[in-house]
Amino acid sequence: MIDRIPNARELTPEEFQSLRNIVGSSFTPAGSVNKLLQKRLIALGLVHYAMGGLMPTPAGRIVARMQ
Repeated sequence: MIDRIPNARELTPEEFQSLRNIVGSSFTPAGSVNKLLQKRLIALGLVHYAMGGLMPTPAGRIVARMQ
């Protein structure tokens, strides 16, 4: 469980872009995102793994819209 929503500035540019891509498509096959990025975004509570792919959480949608 996360204590707070991470700030977009806490993500690397690669993590932030991956999150935006996942949010933009609503479902991304797990193989299309680097495994380390997947684990980090899941650990931060920004995406979750379901049905063989990655789906954004409500927190992930909020962070993806931050600049």
